[in-house]
Amino acid sequence: IFILQKVIITEFDKENFKIKCKGYGEMFDISKHPQGTEVKAITYSNMQIYDNENQHELFVIIDI
Repeated sequence: IFILQKVIITEFDKENFKIKCKGYGEMFDISKHPQGTEVKAITYSNMQIYDNENQHELFVIIDI
């Protein structure tokens, strides 16, 4: 299991709704990453997407 810590978007295709990105993080280690609450789903109904000139933001509700 990989623990994602940072994502950098390298390509953003608005017409075809595709992105390419590079993720940074580390492999899961139980001694370093204690168990928390399991995520069941991401709720899309209240999703908010902000497309600013130098920054893209996505807000979602996480169902636990």
